[in-house]
Amino acid sequence: MLKLAIKPGEKIYIGRSTLLIRADTTVTVYIDGEQPILKDREAIDPEMAETPLQKLHLLLQEIYLHGHSAQHMVNYRGLAREVEAQSEYAARLVRQVEGWLAEGNCFMAIREIARFNRRSDSESDLQPR
Repeated sequence: MLKLAIKPGEKIYIGRSTLLIRADTTVTVYIDGEQPILKDREAIDPEMAETPLQKLHLLLQEIYLHGHSAQHMVNYRGLAREVEAQSEYAARLVRQVEGWLAEGNCFMAIREIARFNRRSDSESDLQPR
């Protein structure tokens, strides 16, 4: 069983469903089952995915929450190459993501991309080489 502390207004993505917490205080939620789960801070809203890195984040999110297809993998390869071309740091990030995907750990790939996106909102780390 997974125990999550959810802040007011925060969303949890569970497979193809979204749980929105409407409360005035932090709520503890217990989730039992096999569905993939993402908290709001690791997810990206589809309308916000503008850069190649953000689009890669969204694609990995879709793969994790909904399952992957051959088309997802084609799209992944193209986006990964675009991100790699932007900086050495971004290229290392893509290599790290590919390692997690090879291990079947899409969640860790999403978590690291989300962390990188939060840290580089100005995209200073992603300037062309």
